[in-house]
Amino acid sequence: MNINELKNKLKPKLIEVDLEGTKLYIHRPTGRDLAKCTDMASTVILCTKDENGDPIFADEDIEGRINIGSIDYVYQNQLYEAISNLVIKNDIGDIEKK
Repeated sequence: MNINELKNKLKPKLIEVDLEGTKLYIHRPTGRDLAKCTDMASTVILCTKDENGDPIFADEDIEGRINIGSIDYVYQNQLYEAISNLVIKNDIGDIEKK
């Protein structure tokens, strides 16, 4: 068994979304991050990435990231709803039992 291959297959998949003409990528929370997704802002911070899979947002002013508190609530809500829909949607596929 190739552990690295399995690890990559089990990572949350990045799904492209368009926000005002800019491509962002969202994903379901990882098991590690799920407990940290306690509100809209933290969920968007943890589950929104750029094309390289790097975080876009932070909860403070950090070089190279956008402070989530500085963006319009409407955009936060759009991203949060899109992430929530990924969580609700079950498209992981079947796990075969043997």
